[in-house]
Amino acid sequence: MRNSRLGLSALALVLFVPSVAAAQSAAGSAKPSSCPPGSWFCAESPQQQVTPEGQPLEELPNPDAAPTPAKRPPPVTYQPAPGQPPAVTYERSPPPPPPAGYGPPGYAPPGYAPPGYAAPGYAAPGYAPPAYGPPGPLPYGYERRPPPPPLSRPREWGLNLHLQAAMIGRGDSGDAGLGGAGLGLRFKPSPYFGIESDLDFLGGHGYAGDDRNETGLSFNALLFVNPRSRAQFYLLAGFGWSWAHSVCDISTGAACPGGQSVDANYTYFGGQGGGGLEVRLTPTFAFNVDLRGFVRGRTDELAQRTPEFGPDRSGRTTNTAGGALLTGGMTLYF
Repeated sequence: MRNSRLGLSALALVLFVPSVAAAQSAAGSAKPSSCPPGSWFCAESPQQQVTPEGQPLEELPNPDAAPTPAKRPPPVTYQPAPGQPPAVTYERSPPPPPPAGYGPPGYAPPGYAPPGYAAPGYAAPGYAPPAYGPPGPLPYGYERRPPPPPLSRPREWGLNLHLQAAMIGRGDSGDAGLGGAGLGLRFKPSPYFGIESDLDFLGGHGYAGDDRNETGLSFNALLFVNPRSRAQFYLLAGFGWSWAHSVCDISTGAACPGGQSVDANYTYFGGQGGGGLEVRLTPTFAFNVDLRGFVRGRTDELAQRTPEFGPDRSGRTTNTAGGALLTGGMTLYF
């Protein structure tokens, strides 16, 4: 019985399949199709897909319209297999939209520095700018000393006290030379320039071996080469007068002028020039030393009738003499 039922089912199936194929062929003959003969399933040709009547046509997208923002994709959920821990859902949040007026992502707008750049005027992280203000206490206990005062004032007066030695040669008797002391008043209108007047008193032996006392008055201009230094070099030049009293006794063997005893007064006028060094120990106190050369001649009434020097072996006489004057002393400035 069971075998007969199986046989009937197979016979029905064999008869049903050709009938279905014949129906598809009849339906396809009613209108042309792009499907090959004998195909079971076939989609209609795109040219045959038309819009049904009564329905409006679909509008094309406007190219000038703003693009429609993309829809956010749905979250992805992973379902764990049985026996595994519960699934974790990760949802990616979209980046915030850029502010109006700024460029695409990754673009640094003008006026803003890229990451990691220290703008001018601002210190980098970890940098401490130097502190400005009044100086604080120095380390290790040192004290800040005030700057030293200037060595000289812009304008000052000075009182000079000095000793002098006149070198006029060995003389006829081999003991010629004068020495003495003096004082001077100095005025400096600027650190580079000064004017000084000196009054000097000297005594000793003249060139002819006579006993001589002299009083000199001179005026000198001083030019300081380096007034900002403690040791200051200066040049001087000037003129002056001197008055001398000479006593020559021929009985003592002195070579008196004219071969006879002399007790006379002489007047001289001459010029001098030289250079020296002044050491400013403080703004008000200084030591100085200089060497001056001088030339002078007699100006008294007896200069023409009784010359001071001569006659020599050739019979010549003169009233002109010269020498060097070494001066050393100190100056008090006020």
